[in-house]
Amino acid sequence: MELAISGETLGSVFPLEKILEIIKAYGVRAIEIWPENIPVQEGKSLIHKRLYANRDAGRAKEILDAAGVKTACVCFGAGFAKELARDKKLFSAELQRAVWTAHELGAKVVNHYCCHVAMGEHYSIDELKEYYAGAIEEAEKYQIYLALENEAHDITKNPVQMREIIEAVGSEYFKTNYDAANYYQAGYEGFPYAYEVLKDMIVHVHIKNGCINHPEHGHKAECKGGAMTGVLAGKDIYYPVAADGAVNVDGLIRRLKKDGYEGFCSLEPHTTPEICLEYYKEETAYLYQRGF
Repeated sequence: MELAISGETLGSVFPLEKILEIIKAYGVRAIEIWPENIPVQEGKSLIHKRLYANRDAGRAKEILDAAGVKTACVCFGAGFAKELARDKKLFSAELQRAVWTAHELGAKVVNHYCCHVAMGEHYSIDELKEYYAGAIEEAEKYQIYLALENEAHDITKNPVQMREIIEAVGSEYFKTNYDAANYYQAGYEGFPYAYEVLKDMIVHVHIKNGCINHPEHGHKAECKGGAMTGVLAGKDIYYPVAADGAVNVDGLIRRLKKDGYEGFCSLEPHTTPEICLEYYKEETAYLYQRGF
């Protein structure tokens, strides 16, 4: 397995060239690409910041190749925007575009999210297929995985239900991006329980940690996340460095190695651009000590 770093946080303040320079300083040679990491096509304007429409993937590939950095996956976060999630036709077309972008950048995974597509616990598989069918066809054509990431507030928060969704979709190229900390935020045991439920369906992994937010114990406001759900409802999650939270990241890493996982593990500090540099330094050192 190989280490990558998410380009999301730094994408709000730096161009792709600078982000690659930063992650390479920590010995990392793979990036998780978000729309904001890809330059806008000359003479074009953005339709929406969460979409790849009118972005120059060819130019991004040139920048990545020049830096010697691979694309671990391409991320599609349209589900986080209510206005995009409500428009099935646009959402479907842009998820297909994310697959094409992954193909152009040489990535084998598109990490995507449900969120406002189906919040809560109940869903219609037929309706989900309206969102995903076109992208699945393209994913199968290019042999690129659509990896649905679990989140704490939508239909993917329960690992058993996540498995049911993947099985119901029924494509070899529709799998999951496993985030143990997000399962913890939803009140489930992120590892080992959620891993055991989904281990044969994991094609990408996010490495971060979480715990209950306790500002009275020195937790920084910049690292506070959103509301927790399930048995932890009423509390907020806090994001410490990967080694220090409630999720057994050490055990997860050992298990991934034991089970022969060969994909990417992406660091994605949930904090400000300034603080995330501190996280990169500590978390990369921690993971190198554990065999990355």
